[in-house]
Amino acid sequence: MLGLEVNSGSLGHGLAVGAGLAYGALRRGTSQKVYAIVGDGECNEGSIWESLLFAAHFRLANLLVIVDANGYQAMGPTAEIMNTDSLEEKFAAFGFEARTVDGHDEALLDQAITELVHGSFHGPRALIARTVKGKGVSFMEGSNLWHYSRLTEKTYQAALAELDGRAESGLRP
Repeated sequence: MLGLEVNSGSLGHGLAVGAGLAYGALRRGTSQKVYAIVGDGECNEGSIWESLLFAAHFRLANLLVIVDANGYQAMGPTAEIMNTDSLEEKFAAFGFEARTVDGHDEALLDQAITELVHGSFHGPRALIARTVKGKGVSFMEGSNLWHYSRLTEKTYQAALAELDGRAESGLRP
């Protein structure tokens, strides 16, 4: 089965649902893989760590957690709000095979995901994707203001112009 099973609203609940889906697939003996995407700020939620304990305990080798690690959460920088330090080390301590890559390098992301999903590790996996919020758009890059802000027609056109200019010049945003 392919598809998006859940788009959760409450922080941390998506991973809990994902772990449950992975456990169900394991119990049914299917080859279904489950991918859960969370943010580094979201990793401040207790339900995330409970889900990681669950996934490790049941050796959910069919679960891949991808963390968008951009250094921000809703109220500011993660280092100031609730510093989680090395997420890779924390995931590993919870029994995950974990690695960190540049989240803007599509080739590295593809390679890491492929290796993690098809590896021989008998437990859950985590990929920490280091990213920059708003990458490639000068007025958005590294600004937590865009956590809640919405594009107007003017800012939308300005962002497209910057991204199109990079694409036309051969530069990747």
